[in-house]
This record gives sequence, C-alpha cells and structure tokens, in this order.
Amino acid sequence: MMFNSLRSRLLVLIGATTLSLFMVCAAGISLLFESSLWSEFDSALKDRARSLGQLIEQEEYGFSFEWLEGVGLPAPITANQETLTVWCDAKALEVLPPNAQPIPLSSVANDSSEQRVFDTNLESGLPARAIEFRFAPRIVFEADEDQLRQLQQPRVSLVFARTTADIEKTISRLRWTMAFVGLIGIIATLGTTWFAVGFGLSPLQSTTRSIAAIRAGTLGERLDDGTSQPQELRPLINTINQLLSRLEKAFARERSFSADVAHELRTPLAGLRAQLDLALSRPRSSEEHAKTIRNCLEITTQTGTIIESLLETTKHAAGESTSEDILLHDLISGIFNEFEKTVQSRQLSVVNEVPKNTAVHLDRQSLTIILRNFIENAVSHADAASQVCVRTIQDHHNCKLAITNCATTFHVDDIEKVFDRFWRADTSRHETGRHSGLGLSLCQRLAERCGASLHASCVDGLFTMELVLPIESQ
Repeated sequence: MMFNSLRSRLLVLIGATTLSLFMVCAAGISLLFESSLWSEFDSALKDRARSLGQLIEQEEYGFSFEWLEGVGLPAPITANQETLTVWCDAKALEVLPPNAQPIPLSSVANDSSEQRVFDTNLESGLPARAIEFRFAPRIVFEADEDQLRQLQQPRVSLVFARTTADIEKTISRLRWTMAFVGLIGIIATLGTTWFAVGFGLSPLQSTTRSIAAIRAGTLGERLDDGTSQPQELRPLINTINQLLSRLEKAFARERSFSADVAHELRTPLAGLRAQLDLALSRPRSSEEHAKTIRNCLEITTQTGTIIESLLETTKHAAGESTSEDILLHDLISGIFNEFEKTVQSRQLSVVNEVPKNTAVHLDRQSLTIILRNFIENAVSHADAASQVCVRTIQDHHNCKLAITNCATTFHVDDIEKVFDRFWRADTSRHETGRHSGLGLSLCQRLAERCGASLHASCVDGLFTMELVLPIESQ
C-alpha cells in the first residue's frame, strides 16, 4: 500500500494541508474582492440615482424632466444596460428606454426606507441590480409662503436599474483565475515537497544502506552519528550503534568460545589418537593394552567434563530462576562435606565463620553452583596443610561472602584471567579431567543473572573469591 511509505504519507499530509489552506485563502480573497466590487457597484448606482433625481422638478401643474425639455441633455441611461422608471402614486410617470417595461414597485412597496437596493432582471433578460430612491422633487414655480404651506408635495419613487452582466463576468474570471492559480500552486507545492521530502529522507536512506552493508565480518563498523546527521535521526543511530557493539561483543565471545572449545577438545583428542596409534604400532602385552585403555579412559573423562561444563553453562545461562530463602551456613557446610576426602588428603583445615542465622533470598540451584565452584577451587588449589576460611562482611548496601585460601604459588598478574573461559592456573595440566576451566565463567554468568557480582583478589599469598549480594536479596 502507498501509505506504508513515509514519503507518501508526508506528501498526502502536506498536499491535503496545502489544498485546505489554498481553498480557505482563495475563498477569503474571493469573498473580499466580490464584496468590494459589489460595494463599489452599489455606491455608483446610488450616486447615479441621486443625480437623476436632481433632474426631476415639480412645477405648478405637474412634474418636469430636464432630459425631455430639449436643452441638449443626452439620454440619462445607456441603452440595453440601464432602465429608469419614475413612479408617483403607483403610476409610472416616465420610463426609459421609452418602450421598456417599467420596473414595478410591488417587490419593495412595504419598505419605508428612503432608498433600497435589490436584484432584478432587465426586459432583455439580463440580470440587473436596481435602486429605489424616494424623494420630493424641487419646486420650481413661484409661490408665496401660504401657498407652499397649503401645497401637498407628492413623493416620487425613482427606480434605476443597471445590468450586472459585466461585473458577474469579472467575478467569474476572478474565480477561475484563482482556481487556476491555486491548482498551479498546489502542483508546484507538491513537486517542491516531493524533492524536499526526498532530500529530508536522504540521511535515512543513507543510514539504511549503511546498515544493509554491515555483515557478520564487519560488525566493527559504526554508523556516522556526527553533526552531519539530523538531530531526529541521532537517537536511532546511537541505538543501532549500541546494538552493533553488543552484537560485536557477542560474536567475539562466540568466536572466542568456539576457538577455545576447539583448542580444549583438540588436546584430549590428540592424546587419545596418540595412545591408539602407539597401541597399534606393534604387538602389545595385555598389561600394556590395559594401561593404554586406562589412559584413553582418563582422556575421555576429561573430554566429558568439558562437554558437561559447556552444557551446564548453556542450560543455566538460559534457564529461569526461582528465588527462595537459603541459610548460608548450612549450605556451605553441606558443600564442604562433598569435598571431605580432598580436604583430608591435602590436610586442610576448614573454617566456616558464616553466622547460622544468615539467610539470602536467591535461586538455590544457581547459588549452590557458585559456592561449589568457589569451594572446589579453594580446596583443590590451596597450599597443602593450609586453611580455607569462609566469612561474611555486611554493610548497609551489600552482603559479601568471602572464601579465602593460601595460594603462595599463584601469580598476581593472573588475577584478571580467573573468570576467562578455559583458563587454568594449573599450566602443567596435572588436574586434567577434573577441571575444565569453565567453572568461574559459569559462576559469573549465574551471579549476573541473580543481580550479584563476583570479585577475585590475591594479596600476600591469600587468594580470595567474593560473592557480593545486594541488600535486597538478604
């Protein structure tokens, strides 16, 4: 549909507005001009009627009309365009042209005003406008004051009509001229508006082309949001640029994730292939085959751990959470019990300083995964025969749960890498098959989903993991 186009909508709206404006202005101007023309016509009609009235005189035995007295005066009317009728006591005293039908007084007989303008038609059928002028003619005969007082001076009605054909033609030409000018103006306005709208929408079209040119490999490009862009378009461009930034980071994470997965899986698969190639290189004894099988089993266990961690990361990052009240002391004690053998074998001492009545309102499964990873890393990487301590620090804004262990061999420069996927401080990989390097990365995602945050620090050989919970979760 045409109205799905922004250009069409603007053109229709501007065209309708312009048409309405032209119609209102044309009607106003036309009424003003017509009123002025009719006012001038009526004024001239009244002046002519008064001048004709000056040519009518009352004598002793009747009325005299100067244009009939042979003094060289021309006929006071224009033939075929004007008509004059003089009435007195319902009798037509004079009609010009002589053979014309008098204009009757019946239509204005009840009007008591001295003069009145009304519409009529000439004998030829032409439309006309007439004025009835009532007056008492001048007395031109000699009489004394007593005779004048006794004289009952009659009133004469002079009806003068003039055709309006010329003025109506003028008004008709005026209307057609204004209609033509208005049509030309509307066409010119729409044409100008078409180019103006196209020029105004050109930044949007340019932005659309720029967006269409962005591909998965060019997410680093950004739309121009400088001063050359219209102010109304900048919020949209900024929003799209922010979206591109998020997409770029997401694609970068996915590419990094894919590369890390390929790298991590390549190592155990290469080891598995090497073990199998070695077993097939020459005949082996049953003990050697059993050793090869054990090595392959260890490698497949490592691969399975990586895959399970990946699945767990995906599942918990996309899953829904259900919050409930959780006692931290009991949860931490239960997790430490799961690693009792590791604690005993490494001669570690565990200190749980979390108050027994400390509770938080979070998703139990997410919090359990976070604390299990914290505690597993602590008991696995703490110095042998050292201490693992869990405590809480609470203020008006946050509740911090800190797990501290001795880590004299940990490099402080690696502190920023602990939340990277597949990163392991155990560069010798003697823990291969047990740790995939995805635990803390998963914990960070789960903490963000719960509205919490994770922090790691290493000061004076003490490695500390902190889970910062907002006060609303307590």
